[in-house]
Amino acid sequence: MRTKLQEIALFWRRWRHLAAPFWRSSERNRTALLLGLAMAFNLINVALTVRLNEWSRDFFNALQDRNADAFFYQLTLLFALAGTSLFLYANQRYLCKKAVLIWREWMSARYTERWLQTKTYYREIFHHRIDNPDQRIAEDLRMFPSLTVTMVFDFVDSVGSLGAFAVILWGLSANYPVFGVVIPGMMLWLALAFVIVGTWLVHLVGHPLVGLERLSQRYEANYRHRLLRVREKAKEIAAYGGEACEERAIRERFGDVFAVWLKTILKERQLNYFLQGYSQISGVVPYLIAAPKYFSGAFQMGELMQTMQAFNGVRVSLSWFILNYATLADWKATVDRLTEFDAVLAERDAKSTMNVTVSAIDELRLENLRLDLPDGTVLARIPHLVWAGGTRRALTGPSGIGKSTLLYALRGMWPFGAGRVVLPSGRCLFLSQLPYLPEGNLCEVLAYPNADMHVDAHLAAQVLRAVGLSERIPEIRRTARWEEILSPGEQQRLTLGRCWVHRPDWLFMDEALSAVDTARRKTIMTKLATDFPLLSVVSVVHDTTDTKWYDETVTWDSFAQVSPRQEATRDD
Repeated sequence: MRTKLQEIALFWRRWRHLAAPFWRSSERNRTALLLGLAMAFNLINVALTVRLNEWSRDFFNALQDRNADAFFYQLTLLFALAGTSLFLYANQRYLCKKAVLIWREWMSARYTERWLQTKTYYREIFHHRIDNPDQRIAEDLRMFPSLTVTMVFDFVDSVGSLGAFAVILWGLSANYPVFGVVIPGMMLWLALAFVIVGTWLVHLVGHPLVGLERLSQRYEANYRHRLLRVREKAKEIAAYGGEACEERAIRERFGDVFAVWLKTILKERQLNYFLQGYSQISGVVPYLIAAPKYFSGAFQMGELMQTMQAFNGVRVSLSWFILNYATLADWKATVDRLTEFDAVLAERDAKSTMNVTVSAIDELRLENLRLDLPDGTVLARIPHLVWAGGTRRALTGPSGIGKSTLLYALRGMWPFGAGRVVLPSGRCLFLSQLPYLPEGNLCEVLAYPNADMHVDAHLAAQVLRAVGLSERIPEIRRTARWEEILSPGEQQRLTLGRCWVHRPDWLFMDEALSAVDTARRKTIMTKLATDFPLLSVVSVVHDTTDTKWYDETVTWDSFAQVSPRQEATRDD
């Protein structure tokens, strides 16, 4: 079991690991300049706070002495000090938020790139090592720089105020007798003891909030995800009449949210009892401490008020932990979640020794390839395979033996197995049985996945005619969620249209036209062969009527060894 010091040390190591890459980046100088200027404003404000403490003494002494000239002078001075403090505070907040925005932008871009380029977003379907990665990118990467800057500035402000007010409080109680014994700095020691006891009690009451905050974040993200799924799968849910099932699932997710929320507010109630009581007692204690010297005549009204403010300044500074307990809990939970996410992004899958490279010649080569299932079961072995370019091949065989998995491995998507994959030179295009149509206009849908490609309306119209979607030509510039508008067959045809846009040298298809009727499929494939006579094609097919279009029909067992442990009923 880790001690508190070990937990603190672990937190700082994790925080440093997450923060260090940004502070080695090209954005560090601009951000450091903003934060440095903000910190200077912060420190000047601390000095102004001390000056206001002296002003309080002079102001109340002027009141006690009924000195009108001094009274109005102190009021004028107050406006000057308060105006300067307001200017510094507002600009410090602006500079901090600007720095946080730059930091968040950099981290969001970096983590999004790693999440996508490493295909972690896909591989986590099998591993389930992290929950709600979208929340970690959108929410945690927002909170990490924001909480870091807030906590650091508050801490520096507290330390600076503590030093200044401790000196003032020490001076005001330099000769403070207790039962006839003079204890130097007595009021300072009383303030320290008061805060130490309060800090211990607030930690005792509030430490369960750390775990509850983490659970709350997870359950809230699960609840939002379930609601989003209803929107994304609205057509399918409506077609099956699955409203009752979805409602029950949503209620279950909210049940988790409700349970942890209830525990949180009950614990927060206990914490608020203490914090409110602590705050009220804190307002009275300094008067009780300074009252004997005031009534004895050693203090004027000004010194009494100065003592009260200095005591509260020390108390608030030392109460940084108490006042920021909930925020510290959020900060720790955020660092923990991002550390888990970062570890998954950095992890090399130990279960896979599959090497995917690109050949210098126009051929596909597989060497000692082994395809495994996520549980480690061997799905199939391919000792050796070489396919030259310029040929259209249909790959056939029963379901569940590894045909689609082979295409996933060629794409670099399948993390389970071993061996070597050498892809052919030239451009490759992979088409899945389940099309993906990004939200946008039809030109953007056809350009996908090339983010830099521009498809004009004329080319888009030609493609739509080629795949039998001429009726969609008037809607080329319409931005829409096309997966909700087009039928499965229309989506597959639109996806195949990317072949005319990207003009690949090799086309890999996994039953990419399985939802298209036979006659239309034949027409489209004939058009494809006419327009691209040198196109190399590898296509997984189940409908034997399609094999007439291909130059060669290859059965799976002609080059692959199926594991006897593999279930024949398993679906690809």
